[in-house]
Amino acid sequence: MSRQERATRVLIGTVGGQGGGVLADWMVKGLINAGWQAQSIGLLGLSQRAGSVIYYVEARPQTQRAPILSAYAVPGDVDLLLSQEFLELGRLLQGGFAHPDCTIIANTYRYYGTLEKTPAEGGIYPSGVIRKAAETLSSDSYLFHAQEVVARAGLSLLSSNAVLLGAVVASKVFALAPEPFRTAIEEAEVGVGDNLKAFDLGYQMMREGTLPRALFKENEVLDWQQLADQRAQALPQRRRGEYRSLLDQGRSAVPPLARIFAEACYRLLDFQDAAYVRDYIARVQEVHTAETASSGVDNSAVTASYAQHLANWMSYEDAQRVAQLKLRPERFAKMRGDHGVRGEDPFWVDDFLAPDPPQIYGMLPAPIGRWIRAQGRRWREDFDHISMPMRVRINRPWGYLTMSLVAAMRHLRRHSLRHHEELLLLQRWRDAVLLWLGHDAALGRLAADAGRVVKGYGRVRDKALDDLWTFIDQGLPLLEQLAAAGGDVATVGDEALKLLASEAGKGSACLYLLRDRLAAALPTAGAAA
Repeated sequence: MSRQERATRVLIGTVGGQGGGVLADWMVKGLINAGWQAQSIGLLGLSQRAGSVIYYVEARPQTQRAPILSAYAVPGDVDLLLSQEFLELGRLLQGGFAHPDCTIIANTYRYYGTLEKTPAEGGIYPSGVIRKAAETLSSDSYLFHAQEVVARAGLSLLSSNAVLLGAVVASKVFALAPEPFRTAIEEAEVGVGDNLKAFDLGYQMMREGTLPRALFKENEVLDWQQLADQRAQALPQRRRGEYRSLLDQGRSAVPPLARIFAEACYRLLDFQDAAYVRDYIARVQEVHTAETASSGVDNSAVTASYAQHLANWMSYEDAQRVAQLKLRPERFAKMRGDHGVRGEDPFWVDDFLAPDPPQIYGMLPAPIGRWIRAQGRRWREDFDHISMPMRVRINRPWGYLTMSLVAAMRHLRRHSLRHHEELLLLQRWRDAVLLWLGHDAALGRLAADAGRVVKGYGRVRDKALDDLWTFIDQGLPLLEQLAAAGGDVATVGDEALKLLASEAGKGSACLYLLRDRLAAALPTAGAAA
């Protein structure tokens, strides 16, 4: 079959809700406008914003013979792989659709899949694996962060699909004029202004050879001074001097933890006030003093783990904190930018909330909160698990006032039931860290690092706390026995904590792992004796 007769085949990978259908329609209508015969089919995923969605396009220049176009892609026989999200490119590569003569145009933006977000730690599939596969399987790949490209041009992030289309049209696969596709974008009447500019940008960059072959938006690693400058700018002007002073206090107390203090002082000052930050510094200094005394040298490994997880724990997300974060001016500014809302154009933000009774009575003074909890549990056994869904239009007067009142209650947080109970939990954890630090530095470090499993809210957080106490009360004694048997306590302990941190409710699995490692070490110890 001649190249004139063979259809050009494009396979598009995306996630539901990313506008894959709009992109495919632009492409097909543009090709028809250009005098091509084209068709597309969409294979929809299971759910919006979670399921993979595949679009397949076949097209060829108009001829007198009626074309026979397929509705399904064949592995190894696709001319162009186009991906709106990077993990979806990985799925297409895994399916065997790439080959050396295939062109790959992919957005390196990541929308994390459900299976990636389910683990509390370490569930993200590494983008480097997908990049290596793409560059190995194809000699013509363009992997770039489309949202970053349009943002640099001052365009709406929602126009990222148009910059991808422009790159496709100008690529060697089609090498067509832009006008038919610009017409298709205009006829769709969806964000026409920014989409046309983004299309022209992608088209021009591909034609000029300036489209990045590899552009990944990486998180910049800052030293403590850069981080401190960044965090100070995020605070109101009146609190920046206070932040700097508190950071100096923290650095003076434990100099090696400057970077941890740069983040922790910002987070806790924003969460509560300067006195709260000073309390945090005193707690960290107490553990550092104990660590130094136990080792005879100025160590900080245990203190570093404790300081990091203590800052996360002390900035727990109660109702006041959630309301505070939702009212941030920068949150509304980001929404305007992401959705291309211009100037004073009206827009509405609906927050869907489902507070349960503990979140509500937890805000109240401890005696009142306890009384309401006791009465509620007498009324219904599942009182603490009652869900109260609500919809709040947060950028309208009534919704804004409601959330402002909840956020303002953070000034009463120290008297609340939730805060009183958090202090008791923190004291129990601190006592365990000091106890095990007195036994062995490695066990002390594991007790401190166990604080990382405390995440989430509601039932998830309750399970995470159960995991923490399981590890401290039962796991650490098993590790102590493992140390006596000559086992590698640090490696096994880290393995157990990784398991616990992956998902709340893994306490039993953690104990099984530790007992298994201990059983494997005991015969070795007996044989050596």
